[in-house]
Amino acid sequence: MNLAAEPGVNPPLSVGVDVSSVDRVRELVERRPEFLTKYFTPDEAEYCRDRPERLAARWAAKEAVRKVFGGLGWPIPLYSRIAVVRRPGGAPTVTVDGDLVEGLTISLTHDAGLGIAVAALTPLGRSSRWLWGRLPPDLKMPDRPGASHKGTFGTVVVVAGSPEFPGAAVLCSLGALRGGAGKVKALAAGPEIGGAPPELIRVPVGSGGAPLGADALRQARPTLESAQAIVCGPGLGQSDATEELLHELFQMVGNAQSSLVLDADALNVCAAQELLRRRIPKGSVLTPHPLEAARLAAVDVATIEEDRERAATNLARELGAVLVLKGAGTVVAAPDGRTWVDGHATAALATGGTGDVLAGLIGAMLAQGLEPYEAARTGVFLHGETGTRLAFLRGRAGILASEVAGALVETQEAVRRQQESATPGQVASG
Repeated sequence: MNLAAEPGVNPPLSVGVDVSSVDRVRELVERRPEFLTKYFTPDEAEYCRDRPERLAARWAAKEAVRKVFGGLGWPIPLYSRIAVVRRPGGAPTVTVDGDLVEGLTISLTHDAGLGIAVAALTPLGRSSRWLWGRLPPDLKMPDRPGASHKGTFGTVVVVAGSPEFPGAAVLCSLGALRGGAGKVKALAAGPEIGGAPPELIRVPVGSGGAPLGADALRQARPTLESAQAIVCGPGLGQSDATEELLHELFQMVGNAQSSLVLDADALNVCAAQELLRRRIPKGSVLTPHPLEAARLAAVDVATIEEDRERAATNLARELGAVLVLKGAGTVVAAPDGRTWVDGHATAALATGGTGDVLAGLIGAMLAQGLEPYEAARTGVFLHGETGTRLAFLRGRAGILASEVAGALVETQEAVRRQQESATPGQVASG
């Protein structure tokens, strides 16, 4: 049983109940002695020896735990991987694969010839290995082999920010860094990028502090052409300089192998200039919110929101790009007709800069080798999951975009651990 919670507010609660017949368990042990060694730990078997009522209660507990996992959409553990652990003077606990499960409580007893168990689970904690949302079974995460170096995970170049919005480049870069890119570089029109982390590589372009334009791109051509992914748009402004920059960028990307993410002002300028709109490189990832999508489609916001999936699909097909229509239930649509709707919805992400983080995160997924549609899906899921975790742990209001970026590390690890637990014999890479 899964008791639904308000998304992004309360944790999901899953409850499992099971009842086992003592007589049936006794007969099973007598008929198949290997039942004990196959499904119970040595400590459990010793504690329950010649006490079938205890064994029945523990079998019910294993069944209840499996129901709890299933209720949350998590991979259901094998009976042999679930152990009821006694605690002197206290209630028993449960381990799965030898680890305590954060937020899991268990109660078991036996009476009237029955073993009875109730398990309840609320996943807790930013560092928890468990997820709040339902993990798509086919979600792709970039490989993280132990024998690797920074070049293994690609380079993201960020073309973002302006004198008016200097933080956009920083937040976009944080999304790429925390998303696992090997190197992140940002074009810098001034002598420094205020608030930038030391891990960010500054690419100086001599624009004298003016908004980034086509000349800046030409100066940085070797950097751009050697990148695996380019993220462009946040905080650039909608001046003529941005229009010229996009014309230059689209020509560069057409002659190189870099993947492109367009967000914010890059989308607004393309929407206002039909020639640019038609020149958007095929296979790019576009990340509009509903108003930006309405401008791209030349319709009003109400038309976009009336059928978000159809609106995203139509734009993706028309532009030949992957379309990420942001909002509660973000839609990811590919030009070939593939669509996916994310199940997360949290007010914690309704704050300035979180879209910049998402754009950088998707850039990191591209740099690590995911194709555009899968990079967008994975980025959107990780972003929504992180916001949902932070909403419960800290609150629905006041979460900063930089905090969302910082928490991406734990979210990615939780996804990887859950995927690995669904693949017997797979061992996490260091």
